Amino acid sequence: MPKIQAIQPGYCVAVHLLPESAPEDCYIGIVHAADDFGILVNLVHWDEKLDMVGGYTESIFLPWMNINTILVSTEPTPTRRFLVDRAGKWKTQIAAMYGKETSAKKK
Repeated sequence: MPKIQAIQPGYCVAVHLLPESAPEDCYIGIVHAADDFGILVNLVHWDEKLDMVGGYTESIFLPWMNINTILVSTEPTPTRRFLVDRAGKWKTQIAAMYGKETSAKKK
């Protein structure tokens, strides 16, 4: 389990879960809270038209015991560079590791 201080509210994260822990293998969002049991992540996406974060309508609690790896951005505000370029590619790479297609490839 990581030290809770390493995962702070407001940080953008891409959380890779252990297989069969949740419907998706990887969730991208902004940390709302972290404690000894896990992290609460507000699920977000990058709105291309507004060039800013969109979403904030759903959250997911991820217990530490179900987390495999976490990609973390410690920048003070969410950036396109992390949410689209880095985390999005990372999510695709994780799906490829397990032989799964991402929604972008299914279209």
